[in-house]
Amino acid sequence: MKTNVKQVYEQDPYNSRQNFLYKRALIGVGVYSDTEIKEMSNDKLKRINKIHRKTQVILNLWKQEMLISKTNQMLIKVFGDFKYAFLAKEIVDNKTIDKDFICTLSFKDLGITKSQIINRLITEKILPKNFHELKPTEHASRIPC
Repeated sequence: MKTNVKQVYEQDPYNSRQNFLYKRALIGVGVYSDTEIKEMSNDKLKRINKIHRKTQVILNLWKQEMLISKTNQMLIKVFGDFKYAFLAKEIVDNKTIDKDFICTLSFKDLGITKSQIINRLITEKILPKNFHELKPTEHASRIPC
């Protein structure tokens, strides 16, 4: 028996320029071809790498915050009415974020969307404040840093 199941794909609301800037922040120089990298000035490479590293730190700390929040919600549900609830409360009150810890959970696992990441990067001044108004360009990879 065959079923007619139609697969629906999520539409990306961002244009080529927006996606390029987003990917460059997340991936760094990996968005460029080897030829483009060879033609780039050292200053531009340093700026791109600096932005990429800063982005990774910001997103890693945010992922930790989200993980702590979700863990705390779970602990409160599990131990909320239990006689050892004070232990859960002590754990929940500990909101320490470790800058040396790399959170390997995916954004999807933490319920973080691309739009939320973009808004966070705008708030942190990684992406321009007019990001949502940017128009597509013919050669997105040629956008100056």
